[in-house]
Amino acid sequence: MATYESPTSEPPGMSSFPRDIFWIILRYLSPRDIVCCRRVSRSWSEAFGNPDNLVPLLKELYPRAREVRELLNDSSTDESHIHIEDAAGWRKLFDQVAARYDHLARGTFRSVQKYKLCDDFGISGEREFFQVQPWENHASHLMLRVDCPFSEPFWTYEDGLLVYASADDRCLVLADLKEDRRFMIPFLIPGKVIRRIRLQNKLLVVEWAEPKAFHWLNDSDGVHRHFASSYDITQSPRGWDITFRNEWKIMFLGHPLSERDRFYSSHSNTHYAIYIWQPNRSLYTADEDAPIESLFVWDISKPSSYRPSLDPTGRLKDSEGDQGPSIVARFGFRELDFYTVRQRGFPGIIRLEVTEDAGYVEITENRCTEPDRLIGPAEWVSQVHTTSIPLFTHGPCWRRESELAFPPYRGNSSLQATPLGIIGSEMHGTLSSQK
Repeated sequence: MATYESPTSEPPGMSSFPRDIFWIILRYLSPRDIVCCRRVSRSWSEAFGNPDNLVPLLKELYPRAREVRELLNDSSTDESHIHIEDAAGWRKLFDQVAARYDHLARGTFRSVQKYKLCDDFGISGEREFFQVQPWENHASHLMLRVDCPFSEPFWTYEDGLLVYASADDRCLVLADLKEDRRFMIPFLIPGKVIRRIRLQNKLLVVEWAEPKAFHWLNDSDGVHRHFASSYDITQSPRGWDITFRNEWKIMFLGHPLSERDRFYSSHSNTHYAIYIWQPNRSLYTADEDAPIESLFVWDISKPSSYRPSLDPTGRLKDSEGDQGPSIVARFGFRELDFYTVRQRGFPGIIRLEVTEDAGYVEITENRCTEPDRLIGPAEWVSQVHTTSIPLFTHGPCWRRESELAFPPYRGNSSLQATPLGIIGSEMHGTLSSQK
């Protein structure tokens, strides 16, 4: 009786294909298909998960991805240095990048995780959060009226780090979204009214006010002292270290907690800029088109343990010889008018920033041009101008027309928004002869 004997060797699989033939196959497949092909069999999984194929594909398909840029700068990712033992790590990297761009291309989210934010009023019933209100009128809109204003969010995001006011912990929390870890920020909320939080250049700035008025302007408007606290965010083997850097009083006379008084700010790792816009309360010169405007720039690079919120008279600072934050430039409404950046009753400012070398403060204005017919928002045409004002000299400013596209203003966070895209590569600038 004849017996069947199984072959001693398996038939050649996908992994045994010559590399040039296999690459022809890969040319017809999308990254999504490549990931799905690993589920067919062990041989296919080995072939479509081989780092010798995945690394060149990453460099070819996603040259601008953050992970791929790091690969291009790493000489160990040359074909001669790729080790098959690291196949699992390379597959994970390819899957992460491919999945991210696949969801971006389809306009879908990968996952949703909800964080509950603190209420405006704390457990004691006192107000602990009060946003700086957005402008109701802005020149970036055709009819000058902001069609869909957004309130100031009490969360901020930068490079995978999320800072938010956690309702569960009743404090500010730093969340590392990549590692799924959370860290408490050493900032006490009770006894304060938070106006804005912002994370830029790994520096967290919390702008807040005292709940009780320091003095009164009239029967209805009380002036509250406003401060800013900064924290350095640095990575460590334990995760993220959050270290208090300094605190400063952002306004000399304070600011009312009202919906009419507004201030907008930005910061780099070493400097802080704040633009203040207040309605004119004078009984004799009150004019909607003549608000009180000012711009201040602070040097916040030096750490300091001095807290002006605990020293209303300022005596401790003088006795300790503190070298903390200090004002390096100030501009009143006359100086702002001189540099043609005074906003008046219909502001057009869309972005405020300090240059990396801390030599200039830049104000970008977005003003919608009036068309000859009634059109929708998608057809609005804007004129964008950027004015660079020197901080440490009395030299000329640089006002230039930019071809960058900015969205219409719809809230306070727009002052930190980046352009939608580049319409042209050139920026036409003219050097002002002002001194």
